[in-house]
Amino acid sequence: MNRKYVYLLSALMISGASFAQKKELKEAEKAVKKGNLTEAQAALKNVEAVLGSATNEQKATYYALQGNLAYQQIEQDKNVDANVELILNSFKKVNEFETNKNSKIVKQADEEIKAVATKVVNQAIEDNGSQNYKGASRRFNQAFLLNPTDTIYLYYAASTAINAKDYETAVKHYEQLIDLDYNGSESYYTAVEKASGQVQSFGNDSKMRDLMVKQGTHTDPKFVKEDSKKPEIVKNLALIYYQEGKYDEAEKAIVAARAANPDDMNLLLTHMDLYLKSNNMGKYEELAKAALAKNPNDDVLLYNLGVTSYQAGKYKEAKEYYTQALRINPKSENAYLNLAILKLQPDEEITNKMNNLPLNAAGNKQYEELLKQKHGIYRDAMNDLEKVISINPNNQEAVQTLKNIYRALEMNDKLKALEAKSN
Repeated sequence: MNRKYVYLLSALMISGASFAQKKELKEAEKAVKKGNLTEAQAALKNVEAVLGSATNEQKATYYALQGNLAYQQIEQDKNVDANVELILNSFKKVNEFETNKNSKIVKQADEEIKAVATKVVNQAIEDNGSQNYKGASRRFNQAFLLNPTDTIYLYYAASTAINAKDYETAVKHYEQLIDLDYNGSESYYTAVEKASGQVQSFGNDSKMRDLMVKQGTHTDPKFVKEDSKKPEIVKNLALIYYQEGKYDEAEKAIVAARAANPDDMNLLLTHMDLYLKSNNMGKYEELAKAALAKNPNDDVLLYNLGVTSYQAGKYKEAKEYYTQALRINPKSENAYLNLAILKLQPDEEITNKMNNLPLNAAGNKQYEELLKQKHGIYRDAMNDLEKVISINPNNQEAVQTLKNIYRALEMNDKLKALEAKSN
C-alpha cells in the first residue's frame, strides 16, 4: 500500500512540474510577443529555473523564444553584436532539441537567422566602406556563423582582418577556409539596374537576367567567372607568417601557394626573401637562377633581384641586376634610382675616414684623395639621378639627392635650374 502511494505521489509531482513548465512557457511566450524586454527576460528566467527537467520539445521552445527576443532587439538596432551572439547560441540549441526540421519553430528560426544575416552583412559593408575594418571583419564572420554555407563571408572576414592589421584573426579565418577546402571560384550573370546604377547579380538565372534587360529595367548584361581564391588565401597566410618571423610555417605555406600558383612572381620573390632573412643563401641562389632561367628578359624580376641582393649586402650582384634591368627597360625609374643609391653607399664610410684624418701634411694629402673619390661617386650617381628626373620630374627623392650633389660639386647653374623646375 505504501509503495503504491509513493508511486502515485511521484507521478503527481512530475505532472505538477510539467504543468509549471507549460505555464511558465506560456507566460514567456506572451511576454516575448509583447516585445517588452524587461518583462520577457524575467519570464524567460522563470522558465530557465525549471528547464532541467523539461522535455526536449519544451527546451526547444524556450530557446526559440530566447532567439526570437534577440531577433526583436536586432530589428530595433539594440545591442546588435551581443544579440547576434545570443541568437546564434539560441538557434543552435533549437536544432539540438527539435529533431523535426520542418517544425514551426525551426522554420521561424531559419527565417529570423536569414533576416539577421542580411542585416549583419549590410552593416559589415558599411563598416568596410567607412574603414572600420575590425568591425567589418567581426560582422562578416558573424554572417558566416549565421549561415555556414556562405563561406564567402568567412573569406571577407579574413580579408578585412588583414586591412585592420589583425593578423591573428586573419590567420584563424584563412586556416579555417583551408580546412573547409574553400575555393571561391564561381560564375554568375549580372546586369546594371537602371534606377540605381548598381550591378545586380542574378546567380545562375540567365533567363531572369535576360528578361529584365528585355523589359528595359536593366542594361549591360555580363557573364562573370571568378578565379579560385585558394592561391590568394595560401599566399596571404604565408606572408603573415613571414611578417611575424615564423619562417618554418611561412615556408610550408609559400611552397603550397607556389604549387597552386607557380607563375606568381611576387610569391617567388617572397620565397627568395624568406631565404635571405633566414640566411639560407644556397636556396636563395637556387631560386634566383630558376627565376632568371624562366624569365631572362623580365626587367621587373631583375630589378627585384637587385633589391633583395642589396638588402642582403650583395652590392656587386645588386649592381649587375639593376644594370641588366636597365638594358632591357631604359625607362625603369626605380632601377636608375636604386642604382644611384647603391653607388652612393660608400659615401658614409669615406666621410668618416675624412673626418678622422690627422691635421698634418700626410692627413691633408689623404684628405684630397678621399675627396676626389667622394666627388667621383657623386658624379657617377648624378648621371643616374638625372635619368630618373628625365623620366619622372616629380620623383622627390631623386630631386632632393641631386640638389645635394650639385651643392657638393658646386654646380650652381645646374642647382638653380633644378630648383626652378621643382618649385
